[in-house]
Amino acid sequence: MSSTYQGRHYAGRHRVQRSHVRLPRALSASFVLPTTAAAALVVTATGATVAESAPLTLDLSGQQTAQVRNEQASDDAMVTDLATRRQASSMQTAALQGRVEAQQRAARDAKRKAADAAAARAKAEREGKRWVRAIRSGRITSDFGPRWGQTHDGLDFGAPTGTPLYAMSKGTVIMADYVFSFGNKVEIRYWDGTVSWYGHMSRISVFEGQTVMPGQFVGTVGNTGHSFGSHLHLEIHPSGGDNPIDPYPWLRDKGLLG
Repeated sequence: MSSTYQGRHYAGRHRVQRSHVRLPRALSASFVLPTTAAAALVVTATGATVAESAPLTLDLSGQQTAQVRNEQASDDAMVTDLATRRQASSMQTAALQGRVEAQQRAARDAKRKAADAAAARAKAEREGKRWVRAIRSGRITSDFGPRWGQTHDGLDFGAPTGTPLYAMSKGTVIMADYVFSFGNKVEIRYWDGTVSWYGHMSRISVFEGQTVMPGQFVGTVGNTGHSFGSHLHLEIHPSGGDNPIDPYPWLRDKGLLG
């Protein structure tokens, strides 16, 4: 082929090869690296010389530094204040709970004490209404009724001088004195209104106005007044007046004989 033949091949149909360095896909527009790292990659890829950038520094003035320190101190103080408030609140809550629990314990104790007191009163009431024997030994030596042309108004229980005598139930001593015919005499009005008379006692151990309970010691058997031997003269007056009844059935009904 002649050197002058151009044919259909002309420069416009063939692309000119250009020197081109292809960068890694990681360096596309959507990829972001720190400045220093990106420059290093560009140097590696292109072979160009790029100066390494200096680290970024924050240069604060003295006034700005003081402001930062003040803000930090304020934040620390706020944290400390909040912690102190929380601790104080917790202590107040604990103190309040302690007072509430103490009040509840006091209320329970008061309720228990009131219940115990009520039970004690009920027991004392029951105890006070018991009936016991005025004398625990001796024998009947004279009955109620006519004797030597007069009425013998009680029962006589023969017993040695000094034998103990007791209140038969809960009551009040309405007399404790010496009477000419009865000698040393004690009268007790019981809770049901009944009055007992103890005569010829050798010793009186209670006083007028005193409250006595069942079985309480009131004195001793004697031979004082119009008496012909050591004994207890016992009279029973149901309504409290001078209207004595035969003590035997009364004592029997209350289980105080035998």
